[in-house]
Amino acid sequence: MSGSAQRPDPPIDMGLIREALERSGYLMESRLVRALNDSGYFVEPNVAHKDPRTGKSREIDLVAEKEPDLALYPRNCCVKTTFVVEALNNRFPLVAMTERPYSPNVDVDSYVKQGHHLIRHEWLRRMKTYWPRVEGQSDLFAQFCVLTKKSGKDELMASHPDDVYGSLLKMVEHVEQLRSDFEAWESDGGYRRIFFWHPMLVVSGRLLTAKVAADGRVSIADAPIARLEFNWHDGEDPKTTVIELVREDFLVERMNAIVALDLAVEAELHSTIDSSEAGDQ
Repeated sequence: MSGSAQRPDPPIDMGLIREALERSGYLMESRLVRALNDSGYFVEPNVAHKDPRTGKSREIDLVAEKEPDLALYPRNCCVKTTFVVEALNNRFPLVAMTERPYSPNVDVDSYVKQGHHLIRHEWLRRMKTYWPRVEGQSDLFAQFCVLTKKSGKDELMASHPDDVYGSLLKMVEHVEQLRSDFEAWESDGGYRRIFFWHPMLVVSGRLLTAKVAADGRVSIADAPIARLEFNWHDGEDPKTTVIELVREDFLVERMNAIVALDLAVEAELHSTIDSSEAGDQ
């Protein structure tokens, strides 16, 4: 064989590999999956999502739901939230801004994505399926930006990155697809369901809120959570979805609080069914 043998490349330092992975954000997704799995959630990472505009397959970082306690309520009914999560490994802060004022033109019912099977309308009026989930909507914002450092300078620049917008759009589309799939189910077997779908953008770094006072002063504060009103188009139909922006260290606590709301609704559903059946006798 002619020519000299090619020397193999030296082993890559593990520290350099770790730094590259941490910068990329892939390890953040691994952390989220581990934290949720350890907290009693069923977690599906890298869930396929078909882009309705291009037809190409994309991925949702993870979809999760709390493992049910089947012994708690043996009756054939279920109340649960499916969490649709995208992860953002942000070196610099994400800022929620422009507080959303009240308007009678807003479709506030769209703020809570829910669906029902075999649930009477009078039962829904009695059960608290909506208002506990929108409490704190005074911290509802209409805009966001991500801060980055200009190349070679210490100056920060605020922008609206396409990749972050793409993650938000991908989440709300997936929520609508899950909701549409639910509505197509057959409500057989007498199984009663109240399902919720909850999109969350989780940030590894700082999450800030910026509010403008009446005198024009701007207050900027760190926040574990903020809510973003995201307006988008589903084909020709305009839609609104509220996305929670959550700091990574607050994610499990926030999800557990939403699961507690599910359990309260489920307990009330069982009580309502018992009262209804007693009245029918």
